[in-house]
Amino acid sequence: MKYLLDTNVYLEAVRSEDKQARFRKTFFPLLPATFLSAVVAYELSVNAQDRRTPSLLREFIHPMERTGRVVTPTFDDWLKASAVMSAVGERDRAWRSKLPGLLNDILIALCARQIGALLFTYNRADFRLIRRHIGFSLRLLEG
Repeated sequence: MKYLLDTNVYLEAVRSEDKQARFRKTFFPLLPATFLSAVVAYELSVNAQDRRTPSLLREFIHPMERTGRVVTPTFDDWLKASAVMSAVGERDRAWRSKLPGLLNDILIALCARQIGALLFTYNRADFRLIRRHIGFSLRLLEG
């Protein structure tokens, strides 16, 4: 089994010492089978404004880069993402205002699908919507 973590899973871990301990307990045992989406790396870098996030990046994410476990969206993934964005815009009109923010989540889901990974996220609404349009393995976490 392969695993891929959404950005919010990493960000949740830096909110408190308790959440960081929970993250370590839950996800460190999965590290040998955990992959990193390049989209998640981008989002984490953008959000690395506090003291805890850079150390988490070094401790958990950089080993994935060194061992070749970074997944980048392919050209076909970008085309599929555009099709999903168009379909959501047409069929789910309430989501139109959220489409720009949905692109990264679609690409993360496609990265998980590309390698057959189980995607962990706290973002129920967005990923349930995305699953209506593309198939991928998903584990919704409780916050």
